[in-house]
Amino acid sequence: MARTVAPASLAAVVALACAAPARAQPMADDLDAHAAVVRDRLDGRGFTVLVEPPFVVIGDEAPAKVRRRAETTLRWAVSRLEQQFFPRRPDRVIEIWLFRNETSYRRGARELFGDEPTTPYGYYSADDDAIIMNIGPGAGTLVHELVHPYMEANFPGVPSWMNEGLASLYERPVDRDGAIWGLPNWRLRNLKREIRAGRLPPLPDLLATSTAAFYDAEYDSYAFARYLLLYLQEQGTLVDFYRRFLAARRDDPTGVATLRAVLGETDLAAFQRRWARWVLRLEE
Repeated sequence: MARTVAPASLAAVVALACAAPARAQPMADDLDAHAAVVRDRLDGRGFTVLVEPPFVVIGDEAPAKVRRRAETTLRWAVSRLEQQFFPRRPDRVIEIWLFRNETSYRRGARELFGDEPTTPYGYYSADDDAIIMNIGPGAGTLVHELVHPYMEANFPGVPSWMNEGLASLYERPVDRDGAIWGLPNWRLRNLKREIRAGRLPPLPDLLATSTAAFYDAEYDSYAFARYLLLYLQEQGTLVDFYRRFLAARRDDPTGVATLRAVLGETDLAAFQRRWARWVLRLEE
C-alpha cells in the first residue's frame, strides 16, 4: 500500500520553475528555422529532418520510420514527462539524432560532433545541444536522455544521483493510466550482486556524491539511484518526492531530508536494509 503524504501541487512546482530568470523557450518558428538550416547542411546525405516540439529530430532510417519514432515514442514520452515532472521546456533548440545502428551512430558522432562515444547506446551533449543515439536497440536510451535537458531547464544544480536515477528509471518505460512508468530492467542483475556482496555505501552517501564521484563510483551508482526511485514509484510517492525536493533544494541540496520526510523514516540504515530485501525479490 502506498504511503500517504501531503502532495506538493503541480501549480506550486510551475510557480517555482518560473520564478528563476530564463531565456524564452523556442517557439514554432524557431524550431522550423532550425530544422531548415539542418536540412540544408545535410542535403544529399540520407537524413530526414523534422520538428517534433520541443525538439528537432534527425534520423538516417527511412523517412516514414523516423517520423513514426517522433510521433509515437518521442511525443508520448515528452507529454508524460512534462505532465508529471517538467513544466518548463528547454530554453534552446535541442536536436535529437537517431542513428539506425551502432556503426552509423559512431560514425555520425565522430564526423558531425567530433566525439568518440564511450557507450554503444547514446548520450546527451549539453555543449552541442544534442541527443546523439543508436536507435537500433530500441527507444529506452532515447527516453533516458530526454530527461537530461528537461532537468537542466527545471532543476538547476540537480545532483547526479537524481538526474541519472530518474533518467535510468525510464530506460524501460510503459504507460500506466496515462503516466510514464519504469519497469525493472537489466541494471537489476548487477544491483543484486552488489547488495549480496555488501558493496553499496550507506544511502546518505549516495545522495551526497559529487558529480565526479557519482560517475567514477566503485559501485553501480546508476542502479542504486534507479532502484531507489523505482521503490518510490511503486509506493506512489515518486512525483511528490521530486516536487518536494525541487522546492527544498536550497536547504536540502542532496535530498536526504526530503527522502526521510516522504518515506516517513528517520533511520535510513534500517530503511536501506528493507529496501535491499525488496530489490532482491524483484524480477526483470
